[in-house]
Amino acid sequence: MSVTTRTHRPRRTITRAATLGVVLTGGTLLLPAPAAFAEVAPRATLTVQAPASVGFAGQPVEFTETVSNPTTEAAGYHLWLDTTSDLGTPPDAIVIDYKDPADGTWKSVPLEFTTNEAAHYGGMLPSDITVPAGGSTTLKLRIGAPMGRPHHGASNGGFHSIDLRSAVSAIDGSHVALDQSTKTIGVDSISTSLAQVPATAVAGGAPIEFDAVLANPTLSDYINVGNVLFTDPHATVQVRKADGSWSKLAQVLPSEPDSRPGVYLEGRDSSIRTRTTTTTRVRVSFDATTPAGNIELSPCVFVNEGKDTPFHGTTMCTRGATVKVTAAAATQSPAPAPTPSTTAPTTPAPSVSTSAPAATTPATRPPSDAPAATDGQLAETGAGRAPALLAAGASLLTAGGGALWLARRRRSA
Repeated sequence: MSVTTRTHRPRRTITRAATLGVVLTGGTLLLPAPAAFAEVAPRATLTVQAPASVGFAGQPVEFTETVSNPTTEAAGYHLWLDTTSDLGTPPDAIVIDYKDPADGTWKSVPLEFTTNEAAHYGGMLPSDITVPAGGSTTLKLRIGAPMGRPHHGASNGGFHSIDLRSAVSAIDGSHVALDQSTKTIGVDSISTSLAQVPATAVAGGAPIEFDAVLANPTLSDYINVGNVLFTDPHATVQVRKADGSWSKLAQVLPSEPDSRPGVYLEGRDSSIRTRTTTTTRVRVSFDATTPAGNIELSPCVFVNEGKDTPFHGTTMCTRGATVKVTAAAATQSPAPAPTPSTTAPTTPAPSVSTSAPAATTPATRPPSDAPAATDGQLAETGAGRAPALLAAGASLLTAGGGALWLARRRRSA
């Protein structure tokens, strides 16, 4: 495939979801009304092998598009790409890359962002595509929903799916789409959960152990991940290393006042490959000064956190576990036995202790005044909200066969 670099500056236009949001330099709409296709004899066909889904805030997923030339002469073509997603999707939420055949590197397709009843990203592959007579050329592309730049700490909205529309046109000046394809790409997400958490613990007593599970069922790899467990200031958290030893984790305090500290279970910038699961054995102990009552252990995943702003970024939280902490049992020394009389009784009587250790009733306090978590909804994403949401109980992510529910909020710097 020969490559010729061209510069195109399409005019900004507002389109409905039924049409491509791309305009040629001369002002002619690339995709006319569907009836117009019947008026043009096909001189190219387009086959799109789009991915079934991508990971929310994950890395792009590769796919292919093939342009076929049924004519008896070699021909040159343009490839136009357009995506449609839910209204409220931020401008840098979706990316499309292509693999340059000249040097084998991945390069970005310049996309113009417009909104009307939905969010649109439209653009043209920067290189012309030459297809031999009666032959075909396959292009390698990838699409993703990174929800922002790496380590930008950006807030974000969310969407359930992406409609990818592709169209091929001749470069002979006709500016007419010869063939097009529309594919719907689902949006899945990674999730975190806790397993086998004991219901009770003793202040100043033995630690409790459980598993923290990070699952990536999506087709995207994830990088710049922070798998966080929010605990209590009185808690000490350790994770078991590969050699069986335990490593103490440092507590990190959010910037918001009165927020609970968190620990990074696999480091602040960890990663997880597509369709894999990571299980970390966790041990938590509470010091002797821990007030009796319920303590929440809340797991969250943050992607692309800001370098200087922990817990700010694309946020996915799930319901954690409640541990009831009781005070250590108090003990009393038994009273001394009475001094035997100098005159022995005629009938020996068995010695009976005059006092026994008093039973200790643990002091109690009402659980956190935060409301209970709500199943079936992702925690609100974005900077500055995760600790407060965690205090309110994080929400569940339903992936795979269920719907992906994402709360939306406006982008904050």
